[in-house]
Formats: sequence, C-alpha cells, structure tokens
Amino acid sequence: MTNNTTTKIIIADDHALMRQGIATMLRAEEHFEIVGECADGLELVDVVLHQPADVILMDISMPRMSGLVAIDKILTQRSNAKILVLSMHNEIEYVEAMQAAGAKGYILKESSQETLVAAIKTVAGGRTCFPQKQPSADPAAETHINPLSVLTRREREVFFLVAAGNTSKQIGELLSMSLKTAENHRSNIYKKLNLKSSAELVRMAGKAGLLE
Repeated sequence: MTNNTTTKIIIADDHALMRQGIATMLRAEEHFEIVGECADGLELVDVVLHQPADVILMDISMPRMSGLVAIDKILTQRSNAKILVLSMHNEIEYVEAMQAAGAKGYILKESSQETLVAAIKTVAGGRTCFPQKQPSADPAAETHINPLSVLTRREREVFFLVAAGNTSKQIGELLSMSLKTAENHRSNIYKKLNLKSSAELVRMAGKAGLLE
C-alpha cells in the first residue's frame, strides 16, 4: 500500500463516545476514510459483508455478539479481512486468543493516537501488529498454561460464550449451529480442560484473566 492510497476503515465499539472519538481522530489523518461505524458484533458482521474496507478496527467486548465470534464470522466469509483489535484488556491470554482467531493486530485503548495510527498502517500494509510478551519476574507465572491454547477456534468461541453465561441453546443460536453440536463442543471443552461444570469454567476463566 502506497502512502497516497486511501485506507478505508470500519470501527466497531459499543461505547458511542469512544467510537465517535476514534472516528473523529482518524478522519483528521491524511489518507484515512471511515466507511462504517458499528455498535455491536452483529451490526459489524453485516456492515463488513456489504462495505469493503482495508482495516476493521474493533473492540472485543460488545453486546449481541462478542468480538471473538464476530471475527470468526467475518473471516469465514471474508478470509482476507484485516482485523485490528482495540481492547482495554492487556492480559496475554486475550492477545493470544485474538491472534489465534485470525486478527492481524491488537492494540490497547490507552495507546496514543500515534501508536494507533501506526498500527492501522501496519495492518493495512499486510503486516501484523501484536504487543511483545513481557517476561515475568515470577517463575511460577512462566509456567502458566493458557487454557485457550488447547482449544480449537470454534471451541474458544464456545468457551467465551459459556463464560458469559449462555446456555447451549443460546450458543447454538449465536453461532448458527444445532443444539447437539453446541453441546458436543461444550463437552469437548470440559474434557480438554478437565472441568465438570460451567461454574468451574468461569472460575478458570477468571483465574486466567479472561473475564471482563
């Protein structure tokens, strides 16, 4: 992508002031064009499928459809979509989960305007932009196993939906799968993580810093 090429951006964040503030800031940048603003995951998926964009700048904590599920649905139909996650969560588990899901970058909401602009340009240019994992001073922390690392992409989606309190029926509806398939994914997650209930899954997610 050359410096004279306009970068078309779609922004998704359920906080209107945050979304509008980012849009205003990016419109002031040369060669940036905001082609869509979305308030939730469902709206984002619909807009992406109908509006071409070079970069999708999205939060992962949104109503109606989580960012992780939205990423999967977008990439299923737009495999070349360049997604840059904008999040308040700095835990490495979130970064790893979004990277594994297919996002091209991850940046914190507390980042400066210059950092955000640079990240958008990096992702638009076909490169990735993820924070470097910092070594821990606690030796025990280095042996921490991310529970998401043993799950498939679909199982990670189900994991987050279970952690959010959704029933198997609701998960099936959100992910467009049958009740039996949703229950099978749930069962596989429990087996892989050695869990017996959704309560234990929530506790594990909390200890790993995966709950909002």
